[in-house]
Amino acid sequence: MAFRLTNVSVLSWREAYQQRQAKTTTEMLFDLAPLVDVIFTLILFFMLTSPFVTQWGIKVTLPALKNITPVTISEVEITITADNQILLAGKPVDKTTLNNTLRTLAQDNKSVAIISDTKAQLGVVLEVRDLALEAGVKQLHIRAKVKTGH
Repeated sequence: MAFRLTNVSVLSWREAYQQRQAKTTTEMLFDLAPLVDVIFTLILFFMLTSPFVTQWGIKVTLPALKNITPVTISEVEITITADNQILLAGKPVDKTTLNNTLRTLAQDNKSVAIISDTKAQLGVVLEVRDLALEAGVKQLHIRAKVKTGH
């Protein structure tokens, strides 16, 4: 009994391997459009909500003045509370530590703002101002709010 094979192609092992690889390999396509949409939505969200971020912490009643020159936000804030406590970046400091820190800030050419409560003693505010000027701080601001009305 004889068998007859027709239409059978004999492939080399390399051709068979390449055909099998072509059938099993699929290309992964990654669509960037949804990712870009999400990124832009997050950027928009943070840009719109950032002005609403309030600073928590020390309660200071600023003095109200008529003649105020607006300045940019200072890099370092010295706060003087109603009970004449001096705070640097929200932490209590003594005058020696404040003086040393102000000298370092002056060397780095940082801007400093003095935020004083209306009930703080003027002598303490002027003493902090003098410490900053003696340390060589070039950009010193005293924060106040605009007085409205008469």
